[in-house]
Amino acid sequence: MSAAVVDRPAWRTSFRGLVAVALGLAAVAFVAGRYVYFNYGGYRPLALAHVPQTMRYRARVDLTDPQRAPALAPLLRSLDPRHVRLPALEKKLGVSASAVVKELAFGAGPDPFDFVLVFGLQRQAGTGLPPAQAVCAVLAEDGIPSAPRVGSDGCSWGDGGIVASTPEGAVVIASRAELVKDVLGTPDIGDRLGFSGPSVRGVAPEPAELSREAATLAQRISAKYP
Repeated sequence: MSAAVVDRPAWRTSFRGLVAVALGLAAVAFVAGRYVYFNYGGYRPLALAHVPQTMRYRARVDLTDPQRAPALAPLLRSLDPRHVRLPALEKKLGVSASAVVKELAFGAGPDPFDFVLVFGLQRQAGTGLPPAQAVCAVLAEDGIPSAPRVGSDGCSWGDGGIVASTPEGAVVIASRAELVKDVLGTPDIGDRLGFSGPSVRGVAPEPAELSREAATLAQRISAKYP
């Protein structure tokens, strides 16, 4: 009598194969989770990615950093010398600046009056004007007339300075459009997903140097845009 034939599946998957599939699915879930978190829940610091590498000095400051954020006070005052722009901006945005501005990255030089400021924002749906458009409107109301930039919600003013937005919602203010023409696009996928190491955060600026650079840039902005 012949031995009973045992039905077997038509295919087999090795233990290593199952592990590889499981790890692959876990990796996909991890990447998707980071994307959802950083785009819809948390905040991914990307402001420094929009400051050109060619600037003489570059720095990024998390505005919750108690050691470095105070060094930015002169620079922030130079942007609102009469203390009227910030209240007007908050009114147009429909939200307080402190609730949405998470970081500031800036670059200075090589020309003494060259500068790039990038405000990293985290905004909620349903608020007011787009941030760059709101900044342009506030500057115009305070005596700095501007013209809309083609294909952008930003603007440019007479001496070549610009206000622009980035795909992830940051606001860029630069003394010359040429300074940022190549850095306004979407950062690399590695930066957006957090796999590019410290590049988007940069090295934490040394406080004394940060204070000196921020104060010097503040003086030059105040002299050029009183």
